[in-house]
Amino acid sequence: MLKRTIIHSALVKDGLVIKLDDQSSAEQVKQAVFAALPHELRTADLEVFDEADDDVETRPFADGEELRRGQILHVGRCRQVETVIRYAGRVVQHQFVPATRIGRVRRWAIHHLSISAADANELVLQVAGTSIQPGRDQHVGSYVEAGACVATFDLVRSYTINGDVTLLQGRAALEAHLETAPYLVGEVNGRWRFGAIDWPCAMFDVFARDGRPYTLRLDCEGYPGMPTGAFWDVQQGRWLSPDGWPRAGARFGAALRTDWQGGTALYIPCDRQSIAGHEQWLQLYPAWTWDPSVGVARYLEVVWTLLNGDDYVAPAA
Repeated sequence: MLKRTIIHSALVKDGLVIKLDDQSSAEQVKQAVFAALPHELRTADLEVFDEADDDVETRPFADGEELRRGQILHVGRCRQVETVIRYAGRVVQHQFVPATRIGRVRRWAIHHLSISAADANELVLQVAGTSIQPGRDQHVGSYVEAGACVATFDLVRSYTINGDVTLLQGRAALEAHLETAPYLVGEVNGRWRFGAIDWPCAMFDVFARDGRPYTLRLDCEGYPGMPTGAFWDVQQGRWLSPDGWPRAGARFGAALRTDWQGGTALYIPCDRQSIAGHEQWLQLYPAWTWDPSVGVARYLEVVWTLLNGDDYVAPAA
C-alpha cells in the first residue's frame, strides 16, 4: 500500500511530498527521496534521516510529536546539527539530529535556560539575523547555515506590537486553518503546498494544469478576514512581472489581468483589495467569495481553478 511521506530539507525550501510503498526497504526509500530532488541537488554526500530515529537524550522535550516511521523524513549532509540558542545575553547549544523538530529544540532551550513558564509561553525560536520563525514541526536541519552544520536561533517574543495581540491571533488563526480538511485535501491532492509565513504575509505554491507552480504571496493582515495578494517572483523577491503571469481565455481571463492594482492583487471576489467596489460579486459568484470558516483554502481553490481551466496558457519561456 502506498503512503504519503513528507520530506524536509534545507535544500528544498517548501519541502516535498512523495508516495512510498509501506514495505519499502531503507535503500528503496533513499532512492525514492533522491529521485524527488531536483537533479542539480543530488550529491553523493546526502543522507536520509527518519524522524522516528529521534535523540533519546532530548525525548523528554518532545512537543506533542507523533513520530511514525516513514511518515516524515529529512534529507541533508549533516549527521548532527550544532544548534546555538541565544536569549537575554545567555547562550546554550546542543548537537541535535537534523530531523529534530523545532518544537523540541525550543522546549529543550527553555529548560536549560531556566526560563519561567509564564515567560516561555510567549517565546518562539527565530533564525538569527532574519525574521523567520519556523513552525514547531519544522526540522532543525532545514535551517543550517550555508556550508556548515550549524543553526543559530534567538528566543524572541511572539509577534506582538506594543502589547497588541491581534497579529499573534491572526497568525494563529491562519496556522489553524492549515490543519483543517479544506486546506489539507488540496495539499494532499497536489493542488497547492505551503511555503512560509513572514507575518502578515504567507507564501503558497499553486500548481497549474501543466504542473508548473506559481508562488502566491498573500497579505493576511486581519485574518481570518479576507487576504489580498498575487503572484510572486521568489528569486527576485518582488511581484511577478506581467510576462511571467499565466493567461486564460474568455472564461477566466479577467481574473488574471496584470494591470489591476499594479499586479499586486488578483481580480477575484475573495481578494480584499478587489472586492471593494465590486460588492455585486457576492451575489454573482457565491462559490468564490470569502468564507472565514474555510479560510485560506478558499483563496487557493479559486486560484487553482484559474490555473487548471481548459483555456489556461503558460507564460512564454
